Amino acid sequence: MSDTDAVERTLDLAWELLEAQPTHPKVAELALQVLAAQPERSSASMVLAYHRESCGDAEEARRLYLRIAGRRDSQFLWAARALRRMAAAEHDHAEALRWADIVLAEEQEGWDDWMELGSARALSGEYEDGWRQLDEAVALCARKTPDKLPKALGKRAEYLLESLAPTDRFIAAAEEAIRADAADAWIALMLGWSYLVQYRFDDAERLGLRLLREDPTEELAQSLVETARTMLRIVENAQDKDISLADIRRSGAIEMAWRQLRDQKLGIDLASALAALEEVLPAGLRATLRPGASISKEPDRDRIGSMVAEDLVAWHDGQQPGSGAAWGLAEPFRLMSAAEIIAMDAEIDADQEGHPDWPENEIWEQVMTDDAGAYLVAVAFGALVKRRPGQPDEPVAGSMADWIWDRVAGFGGRDPRPAPAKTKELPSDQPSVPGTSLAGTITTMYDALDASEQSAAFTELRGLFPGMTVRRTELAPDMPSADGVNIVALDGRVKRVTVDVGRCPSAGRVISGLDLAGYRHQADDHLRANGVLARDSWMNRAGGETTVGYDLAGHRLGLVWGAGKLVRIFVAAADG
Repeated sequence: MSDTDAVERTLDLAWELLEAQPTHPKVAELALQVLAAQPERSSASMVLAYHRESCGDAEEARRLYLRIAGRRDSQFLWAARALRRMAAAEHDHAEALRWADIVLAEEQEGWDDWMELGSARALSGEYEDGWRQLDEAVALCARKTPDKLPKALGKRAEYLLESLAPTDRFIAAAEEAIRADAADAWIALMLGWSYLVQYRFDDAERLGLRLLREDPTEELAQSLVETARTMLRIVENAQDKDISLADIRRSGAIEMAWRQLRDQKLGIDLASALAALEEVLPAGLRATLRPGASISKEPDRDRIGSMVAEDLVAWHDGQQPGSGAAWGLAEPFRLMSAAEIIAMDAEIDADQEGHPDWPENEIWEQVMTDDAGAYLVAVAFGALVKRRPGQPDEPVAGSMADWIWDRVAGFGGRDPRPAPAKTKELPSDQPSVPGTSLAGTITTMYDALDASEQSAAFTELRGLFPGMTVRRTELAPDMPSADGVNIVALDGRVKRVTVDVGRCPSAGRVISGLDLAGYRHQADDHLRANGVLARDSWMNRAGGETTVGYDLAGHRLGLVWGAGKLVRIFVAAADG
């Protein structure tokens, strides 16, 4: 056997062993034998790089992949794909997107490369473009390799979930994936729980029972069936139950359960965030934190909320009074201890009238204080708000987990969450407000802002939307109403009017009443193309919706976008 034949045989053995036992030390030995004879043999370097990656040596694997990519030879595409994969695994979304683009510049025929590009785009904040790319990758697979379609459908559902796509978008993709491959138990389980979020309890029960027939020991499927049946009983006996379906909707309990399960699967839940924060805590902050506590030993442990407070107390049982500045934020909030939470709850229970900011019929868990009367509070749907005496709650973060992940990133740790939505640059020569011309229906909405419920303006508003819902707290979520219109009235005065575009029969008249510089058109086509400088914008990571706020006619105008469409319009008093 010639020397060349021997090298080829050694390389073949290295590849065969890599496929069978990627971490076996003999893989490296064989690859190095080839490289000793032929140092520029990129295929041998790929074997070695795959082996080092499999052994957990990411830095050495990356160094090898980069060296191979730099040669631009026959192994370039595989090295680029490997670098894309490693960046995605490390949640370096921008780097994953960069390598996804590089791969597609070389090879455009593979549906899976287009799928990876869509995932990278979505996780980098280009949500709509990324999700659309996932759909196009599925279509490409159906045309070119139809036998791989079940795999492509499953990947799309998985990547939609990972990028926190809205539930309805995930459900549509997951249902199609399950029809193609009913054996995909993980997607089926997540689909069942997402049915609960849409209050499709019968569908959730049926799917959960199917999963249990396949695996009777699956605890999450058992929980799915139990939850679905509980909700069905509540619906059937709504009049006889202390807890109604409306109470469940207001609490956001099902939505929180879904997000908790999803976030646990993705490693972005509160427990994961606290573990990551522990690794990057500055010494000065760490010194102010008390050791964690077991609430099972607390006699009044029921007063410590199970939403987020239990996890925080178990992590660190509060923080030294007056040490909130150690977080390095503008406001010096510090963690509260179990004893402080219990004592405060007891005080509120003893004098409910003296604590009007803490209503007994709503969900809240106080978790941090500035030691001056203000608190950070987890409320319905898991949102984190700032609560001050006599003031409306102010949004702080989508969840306690989001607040912790923000601290992780601020202290230099890796943040695995999808990036915030990227917004397109608006023309700099546009005016700072989208015009002041109002007409028709929206004029009635604006006139009612800050008016009392006994005013003529409010009477006119109710005449325009007779089926609207009025709520008298900011904490309760918007509930379905006949007109798709929700009013927030605080202390008897209208502070906010929200229109659900999909439900409100007058939504078109509301949109047309936003007469921007005389141009009337559907908001989908017009406002994004001709929109002007927004006052602020933010994204709900959990639901995937983006809110853009404007100053308009002395008050606030808000447009809420989801899945590329306008889903809600709201107007709010200037001080709201």
